Amino acid sequence: MAEIRRYQYKSPPPSRENLEKAGRAVENNLAEMKKISTEVYCNKELLTGADRYRLFFFGCLLFDFYLHTEDCLLIIARTIDKWIPASLDWHERLLKLMQSPLPDKRPPVLAGETTSLLYNYLILFLNFHRRGPNLDPERIKQMATGLDHLYHLLEKDLTSITRLLTPAR
Repeated sequence: MAEIRRYQYKSPPPSRENLEKAGRAVENNLAEMKKISTEVYCNKELLTGADRYRLFFFGCLLFDFYLHTEDCLLIIARTIDKWIPASLDWHERLLKLMQSPLPDKRPPVLAGETTSLLYNYLILFLNFHRRGPNLDPERIKQMATGLDHLYHLLEKDLTSITRLLTPAR
């Protein structure tokens, strides 16, 4: 396997204030993800017989959900790991890195099931800006239907890592 190139942050260990700030940022992103998940869940009936504009609407919601997820992972990578992947496929490498533990720094952030589901959303994310309304309707319906399950998995995984970011008082 090829070595993962990294962008190394040269900084001292994070202060308690920085850890708490990162923890709050992850919690804020989780709150936004919950809003998006609820919006999709409440409007699921619009998916049946949906025209391309409604499908584009759901595609935008899925896209936003993934961006918030990736933002949480980047916050963790910058704060705890002190580096992020630096390559053309950095999105995929970030998911792989968050699935594996870093000795003496953190346990795995994402469980295996969560990571495999996120790969599907990553593929949608990478194709979204080019294809927009021409995305596969069946795929958007399938992903929108499973978003609530993915949110609960992410909430469990990210809440446990947030405890590391917010040290005991």
